[in-house]
Formats: sequence, C-alpha cells, structure tokens
Amino acid sequence: MLLSLRIFTATFIYSTYINLHMAEKIRFFPMYITYKVIGDRAVIFLFGRTIDGKQICVTDSSFEPYFYVIPKKGHDIKEKLKKLRIEKENNISYVTKIEEVKKNFLGKEVRAIKVYANLPKSIPVLREVVKVWESIDSINEYDILFTRKYLIDKDITPMTLVEVEGNASRQKFKVPVVNAISVKQFSDDTIKNPRILAFDIETYNPLGKQVVPEQNPIIMVGFAGENFKKVITWKHFKTDEKFIEFVNSEAQLLNRFKEIVETYAPDILVGYFSDGFDMPYIDIRAKKYKIKLDLGLDYEELKVRRGKVVTCNITGIVHLDIFKFIKKVVSRSLETDSYSLDAVANEILGEHKQEVDLNTLADVWDNRPSKLEEFCKYNLKDASITFGLCKR
Repeated sequence: MLLSLRIFTATFIYSTYINLHMAEKIRFFPMYITYKVIGDRAVIFLFGRTIDGKQICVTDSSFEPYFYVIPKKGHDIKEKLKKLRIEKENNISYVTKIEEVKKNFLGKEVRAIKVYANLPKSIPVLREVVKVWESIDSINEYDILFTRKYLIDKDITPMTLVEVEGNASRQKFKVPVVNAISVKQFSDDTIKNPRILAFDIETYNPLGKQVVPEQNPIIMVGFAGENFKKVITWKHFKTDEKFIEFVNSEAQLLNRFKEIVETYAPDILVGYFSDGFDMPYIDIRAKKYKIKLDLGLDYEELKVRRGKVVTCNITGIVHLDIFKFIKKVVSRSLETDSYSLDAVANEILGEHKQEVDLNTLADVWDNRPSKLEEFCKYNLKDASITFGLCKR
C-alpha cells in the first residue's frame, strides 16, 4: 500500500512537471489586451476564450517597444542613439538596441533606424530629445500605443482565432495563464457568442436628477445576460417575481455585484453611460465600505480614470459603454437626435423603457416599499435593453 502511494505521488509530481514545462499549442479568441511592467521589461497580456469556451490569459515577454528615426543623408547617428539615456523624476529612459532597416514611408523607401527602448513610457521621453537633433529628418511610429503596435506587428485581429505555443504559468490569476513562446493569427474565424453581461444601477435620489454619490446609496442593480436576469435590492417587500433578489444592505448589494460578475464570467461587461455614471458611482460607494472591487482576472481592482473623459477599466474583461459606441460610431445612421436609452432602443430595437416616475423613487423607497416592484422591473428593462443593443 505504501509503495503504491509513493508510485502514485511520484507519477503525479512528474506529470505536473511535464504539463508545466512542455510547450503546448492552444487556439483562442483574444478579447482584451494590456501590458504590465514586470522587472525591467513590458509584458503583453492577452485575455480571451479558447475554442472550447474556457477563459485564458496569454503572456508574451518577447515584444519590445520601438520607434523609427530617419537621419538626414550623410549623417551617422547610430552611436549617439545607442548612448541615449534620460533620467527624470526617478524614471530612467534609455535605448536598449538599434537596427538599420529599410522602410516605406509616404510611398518612398528610406533608410531608417529602428530604435528600441527599455519601456513603452520611454518612447515619448526619448522622442522629445531626438526630435531637436539637426541630423534628423523625421521620427515615425512613436505615437502608436504599445499594445496596438503588438497587434499590428503580429497581424492579430481581436476576436479572431489565434494560436499560441507556450508553457503553463503559476501566476495567480482567476484564469489559466500561458507564457507564450510564439503567438500568431491562425485563421479569420471569429468568436461566435462572446459572453455578454449588461448591468444598470438605480440610486437614491431625494434631490431629483442631482447626483451625489458620496451621500446617496445605490438601491438596486439589474443584470441581463443570455438566459439570465436579476435585480438585487436591499429594501424587502412582498413579490412573486423570481428575478428579484434581496440583500440586507448596500454593502451586501455591492458584494453581490462583484460575485455575479465573477460567477457569470463575461467577456464583455456592458452598460449605457456606464463610464459616465454607473461604474464611477459603484466605485465611490465601494470605497465608502472599504470593499475591494478586484474584478480583474488578475485580481486587480476596478480602475476609474477621471478627467475630461471618464474611462473605467477591468483587467481581462472588456468594459463597454455602449452609449459612447453609439454616439461615436452608429449616430450618423440614426434618425433620432437624442441619445437617451429610450430613443436609441426604440429606433434600433423597436423597444421602449419601462414607464415609471423616477422622481418618486426616493419617496417610494422611504415610505411605500410595496411599490418598489415596478422600479425593479424598470431597472431590469434598462439592463435588458442594454444587453440587446450590445448583441445587435
């Protein structure tokens, strides 16, 4: 018996070692790309779904940031470029290597120098120095995002089938991670049914349309997906609607929001004006309760970048504000001049929002909870319409 146990244990350890160290080929549909600085280099992270429907992350540390410098005729700047090193505010930007190449720019073949940098953020720093050299004719491809340049150079189209050869990684992610030896486009087959989850929040609004997330709680959140619908609220009332789920506090509601996103495991999390309203509101309320919104597939927290344009990012999951997409891409083909969810849904889907008087929601919440069911239906309808717009 003891001998059998030792043999089993040895076999298990050996097979695990083989699985971790032998390269294998996997085909998957990349949905999300980012990069992280690990040690002293930038590493590409591609998140997607395999052909058998499993989520995966592929890392590629072989790609290096670069830009092109075209010197004036008769000028040799290679040695000067090799020595280029800028130290600024505890950041060091430097050239790691250079290559002489022939490139076509503006229809003309030219002799160019491909300049590699230590990190993507070093490119603009180095460019600012090089652009004033009198020996320079032009600088090219310095303004292309590192992740976009990776896709272009690898000839990879997001959401189409890619093949990776690599080894399993021990990195602590919510999904399996493969360290790539090679990554290449396999075919132009596209993912047929990306997993989409739509959401929408309703907030306590005693001041009407005035938004005060620091003071006013989220009182319900609705979800809609493929064969999935749910509204979570923390005011209890009698109802026969199976889609309504009750919790006991706003903090519990926020934790359920997180749990549902993790359990449903969407490729795309979609909202309507969710960059401008829903996500920043959720972020502020979660911080109030010290709830860690580590929604990222790498366990990173929700990132809300506030400025002239607010953007919200979840590592590994595409957060799509369908309002922005419609306004920027679809608007020219629409007859309506309004970008309200009701107007857009009516024209594209032939649907309307549920009719309620939102100005009464705070009063109903405080004094007439038996009337909250119609607001839950309103909340679910908004999420369902948003899901429909994304699917369309």
